[in-house]
Amino acid sequence: MVSLLPQPTSLGAMEKVHPKIQLNELGTLTESLEPFTQLILRSGKSAVRLYCSVPTWNCSSDICLDLHDLNELRSRSLLFIHELLHSLRTSGMTASYCLAPSSSPVCLVCAMPPEVGSSSITTAACDILKHAQLSKRENVLVGDLEAGPCLVIT
Repeated sequence: MVSLLPQPTSLGAMEKVHPKIQLNELGTLTESLEPFTQLILRSGKSAVRLYCSVPTWNCSSDICLDLHDLNELRSRSLLFIHELLHSLRTSGMTASYCLAPSSSPVCLVCAMPPEVGSSSITTAACDILKHAQLSKRENVLVGDLEAGPCLVIT
């Protein structure tokens, strides 16, 4: 009699599909501009594209309680993105950005090589937001993806 036993699934293979992303708090947007710029510059790339999610309404969020909160978050995020672009360009890096609407109650800024497609950014963003501890307003969290650093703005 021959019995077949299923082979155990490797935990390492599971982690590659859904990696755990470590997010660290940076404080406010003003405090995070210089460290995030330096993190991008240390990547050694000569060009970067910022993939930025622009939050739309999400009624199930404790972070954005009303449209005023949402508009304030969008304003802060867009100003930060333009300051980040200026900081990167004055440091000698070629930088561009892409804005995309999102149903998430946060703004996500991912600094990726220009050739990275938006579908892989969407997957990475979902993984980031699943693991984020989003309990504070006006907070900034930084994480590192394989392709580049990312920032979560609440």
